Amino acid sequence: MRLYTKVILLLGALFALYGAVNYAVQREVMLPSFESLEEDLARTDMERVARALEDEAQQLLLFCADWGNWLETYRFMAGEQAEFIEDNMTPATLEAARLDFVAYLDAQARFVWRQGVDPESRAEIAYEMLEAAALAEDHPFRRAIAEGRQQHGVVLTEHGPAMVAVAPVLDGAGNGPHRGAVLLGRVISTDVAARLAERTQVRLDIATLPPGLAIPAGSSQLTSVVRRPQVNEVSRQLLDLHGRPAVQLTIEVPRAVTARGRNAIGFALVSLLSAGLLVLVVLLVSLRNVVLGPLTRMTRHAVAIAEGDDLTQRMNLRRGDELGILGREFDRMVDKLAETRRRLVEQSFEAGAAEVASGLLHNVGNAMTPLAVTVADLRQRLRTAPAAEVELALAELEAGDADEARRADLELLLRLSSRELAQAMLRARDDAEAVSCHAESIQRILAHQLNAPAGGPVIETDALEAVVERGAQMVPPALRQRLQLEVDSSLRAIGTLPLPRVMLQQVVQNLVINAAESIRDSGRERGTLRVSGRLDQAAQGEILLLTFTDDGDGIEPGDLARVFEKGYTTKPRETNDGIGLHWCANAVGAVGGSLRADSPGRGHGACFEIRLPLRRPAAGNVSRAA
Repeated sequence: MRLYTKVILLLGALFALYGAVNYAVQREVMLPSFESLEEDLARTDMERVARALEDEAQQLLLFCADWGNWLETYRFMAGEQAEFIEDNMTPATLEAARLDFVAYLDAQARFVWRQGVDPESRAEIAYEMLEAAALAEDHPFRRAIAEGRQQHGVVLTEHGPAMVAVAPVLDGAGNGPHRGAVLLGRVISTDVAARLAERTQVRLDIATLPPGLAIPAGSSQLTSVVRRPQVNEVSRQLLDLHGRPAVQLTIEVPRAVTARGRNAIGFALVSLLSAGLLVLVVLLVSLRNVVLGPLTRMTRHAVAIAEGDDLTQRMNLRRGDELGILGREFDRMVDKLAETRRRLVEQSFEAGAAEVASGLLHNVGNAMTPLAVTVADLRQRLRTAPAAEVELALAELEAGDADEARRADLELLLRLSSRELAQAMLRARDDAEAVSCHAESIQRILAHQLNAPAGGPVIETDALEAVVERGAQMVPPALRQRLQLEVDSSLRAIGTLPLPRVMLQQVVQNLVINAAESIRDSGRERGTLRVSGRLDQAAQGEILLLTFTDDGDGIEPGDLARVFEKGYTTKPRETNDGIGLHWCANAVGAVGGSLRADSPGRGHGACFEIRLPLRRPAAGNVSRAA
């Protein structure tokens, strides 16, 4: 298939995919956002209705508190003003206050006086909640009346749901003791609903819920939105004083936002598809004339050079664009081919030398870390030694001005400081010996590297257990503390062997560091590394098998074949260059051995096995370990 055909098919497929994705985005992302916005607006309308109803209830509560804090009411409840009801509780008063029932109760919630009227005709009627001699025993207002505090809420009456409020009867100045309470009620009638709808500018329906409905979990009210073809129907349940669903508010909000969103999305989709089609046609024509045609000619020229093996041919494109640059660079590539082949051999040699140097620097760096830590500890120990205190005490004693008690104190200070100085000097001597040991190890690494090209690794006869322990001692203290190193008794049983001691110590050091970092990566503060060994017989002679088993983070089975590759690492590149295990494998392989890794998987630890052939070295290349 020609490139031009592929480009046409690809662009056509991309255009179709673009149209499908654009339609899906408009349909599944943009339109739902309009619907979500519309639903949020509908919920906001319901919030306004609920707040308007709450404002109505709050006004009723304020009115009730005003009636309760009236001196005439206070005297009436004390039995001192019998004409209070006749003078004040007239039908005109209740109608002016838009009250449908009023009651006065004593401190035990017993009715002193009560009256109810029809919300429509204003004729006097009975309300079941006012028929008994007192409020029901489980009525929530009882506690409020007894405590002399205000309370309001919704109750269901036989004439419809009503807003009720209760407030204590006080002496007109807001003082007590309270003498019962005033109870006012206003039925949520069609007039009340119409007034709320007019205030909130919505179509409102208020319905009484049947008894026995479940209480909405986690809230005193429940709002739900039902999408209809033309409107969003929003409902909210209100709870009565007993905490039971009592009233349902329902509003209908026209879906004007979604309709406008559909129109906008349709227009945007048609516009985008039209623009995309135009761009597609222009792009195809431009590609054919500007790119694909010249590219075809360049392809034929390259094929001719490859088949004829004539490197004297040149494209000689006279163009100032990228294709012209490509043609000229292609001609330059032919000129440089021979030079590149020659330099490739030289760079291969340099790469090998660089890899050797990288391994050397890695091992020297590992040896330098504990050296730096030991030197820092030595400096800190010498800095904190009490030399200045001893000098001051000696100076004061030599002056001879101190009395007997002062001399005794100074002598005691001298004894204690001298003992502390002696301990510091002993520890400093140990640190100095450790520094000397680390420096000698670095010198051995460098000497080993310098001698290796001339006559191979230096073979030294040494105890296998000592070699392993010296390699572990070269590990930085911060990592060494994470390990409990368990050296199996099999190493002591093996005894001394002719070994490439310096190289083996560096391999041991790298494996111990690797185990400590694996335990750190597993999230644990401390783990175990067990080292064991044995001697086996093979066709080529005696072989030492040295095994390092840790309980660290482990290795994925798919990564086992890659752990010895140069540059491969699972640790951050900022702290690891991936040269350690690669160098170990190369170093062991250079003496005819092998290094193998095994692990059940992540979280199950890992095992590294060194197979090292034991050969009797030439006489000039053997030394006895000190």
